[in-house]
Amino acid sequence: MIDVTLWLDKSGCLSGIDASGHSGSAEAGKDIICAAASTLLRTVAGTLEMEPSISIEGSAEEKGELHLRISLLEECKKDWLRGVSAFTVVGLKDLASEYPDYCRVSFRELIRID
Repeated sequence: MIDVTLWLDKSGCLSGIDASGHSGSAEAGKDIICAAASTLLRTVAGTLEMEPSISIEGSAEEKGELHLRISLLEECKKDWLRGVSAFTVVGLKDLASEYPDYCRVSFRELIRID
């Protein structure tokens, strides 16, 4: 089972991603569900990494593992981050909806104490 937790702030922007596991729907190298999840997660991580107004920290130390924390550095990029967040949410929710026995997505609100 692929478990993905998307951490969102109150405005719907991603503030973290935790993903772990493998779907187990097919043998390694032929698993379309793992391929879809990996593509979505790698694309969002790469997109965030390319934006200088976003700070990301995280790791992907093993196959099937991804942990990111995301910070917006410039408020003027909030709408951009909201768009990337919506793309990520829709893609992963659709994958989990189509393959509920192999992929699960949950949502959490990140509460910051300043």
